[in-house]
Amino acid sequence: MNKIKFYMIVVVTISTVSTKSFAQKKNAPDSLATDSTSQKSYVLGGAGYTSDIVFLGRKSSSRAPYFSVSAGYYHKTGLFISSSISYLAASGENRVDLFTASGGYDYYKKNFSAGVFATGYIFNNKSYTVKSALTANLSAYADYDFDILELYADGTLYFSNQSDFIFSAAISHNFYTANDNLKISPTFSLYSGTQNYYSNYNNNKRFGGHMLTAGGTNTMGTGMMSGGIFNIQNYEFSVPVRYDVKHFRFIFLPVYAMPVNPATITDNQNTYKEVLNNNFFWSVGVFYRFSKQKK
Repeated sequence: MNKIKFYMIVVVTISTVSTKSFAQKKNAPDSLATDSTSQKSYVLGGAGYTSDIVFLGRKSSSRAPYFSVSAGYYHKTGLFISSSISYLAASGENRVDLFTASGGYDYYKKNFSAGVFATGYIFNNKSYTVKSALTANLSAYADYDFDILELYADGTLYFSNQSDFIFSAAISHNFYTANDNLKISPTFSLYSGTQNYYSNYNNNKRFGGHMLTAGGTNTMGTGMMSGGIFNIQNYEFSVPVRYDVKHFRFIFLPVYAMPVNPATITDNQNTYKEVLNNNFFWSVGVFYRFSKQKK
């Protein structure tokens, strides 16, 4: 399984969580190829819903549910391009909030997968989601399934006014049933990195009521003292579920996030600590694979 699609960003997750992992079913008779050299090229389209946008355990004070549609082309060599459009379905908002475009390369060989890819974000200028300060990312990942446990790691460089580096690692166990068509993967993951993007987000006054003074009033900071420090940012428990039937894939992804190491914000007069709360959010989606049949 390509866990980069589970752990990078929920909104992009629901658009692309099942794309390249479509090539990695366990040993069902009609399973797709698990080797990059024997895989077919295909087009994948899908739609999904995300209950809230959470990034590194952080979110806006206002809920941000997304409906997303996506499409991508995945060449048998491992090269791919994809894009998605996300609609913000929050009360009183109701607008297209995000467009993404991605491209990269994936390599699969039996139980091992690795790859590199880049993603660009175009947010609506009214967007208040915690990721709206970002413009692009560049990422590399590796994953190995030992059968008993599956290990995953990635490194991602995010770009905004300043760049951030995020490292994540995950450990999971895969349960297969229903002729290997149903896969359930309880997962624990850890995220570490810098938070310069958060300073940009705060300076643009997209926090809403997420920052509170000791007296409980809203404050809009003008800088972040700890943004460039590399720290553990978030722990997550998740249970990705996928079900395959012919060319369809259905997914459900519940996540419980536990952010740590609150940022320090200054407004040139006072210094405040970021208010952190554990968050539960979920995504659901359906995808369809279009590929040429053998003559």
